[in-house]
Amino acid sequence: MVDKSVIRVTGSSCKRCSFVLLQLNRHYCFLNNIKMKSILTLVAIFFIGQVFAQKSEESTILSLSASIFRWEVGNHIDSVEGLLTEKFRVVTSRGDVQTKEQYLATLRSGNVFHDSIRVEQASAGITGATAIVTGKGWFHMTVSNNKLHRHLGYMEVFGRKGKRWALLALYASVLPD
Repeated sequence: MVDKSVIRVTGSSCKRCSFVLLQLNRHYCFLNNIKMKSILTLVAIFFIGQVFAQKSEESTILSLSASIFRWEVGNHIDSVEGLLTEKFRVVTSRGDVQTKEQYLATLRSGNVFHDSIRVEQASAGITGATAIVTGKGWFHMTVSNNKLHRHLGYMEVFGRKGKRWALLALYASVLPD
């Protein structure tokens, strides 16, 4: 609200001058209000864009995680290898810690084969250049010619270098049925 006494022209009692100044003040307040709304709108659009970009990145990571499982089931070990960093580590559901070379050798040996993987739940979170996928599912495997069905929880840690994501670590644990 504008105080009309402040608008009065000094030394004049001209009602027309007072009215003009009052109208100018209203337009000034209106324009300031528009500027503030524009600034707030731009800030809101920026943050909404960041949220959608984050959701898009999370979708990318979840898709990458699903690709790894699909490659393991399809025995496309070279595709899996292309995603692992040199310092990759895996903690298996039995508690064994393996390097990249050991993990790939296990997959290539034919001694361990993923028959099917059915993910029940998976979620991704990203902080900076690190993404973590947590999930659980049913892993149907053949190990030394024995069929195994395991309900596993897993965590995958991805790192981003430039625009490329790579798998740094994998952890799996047996869940109760």
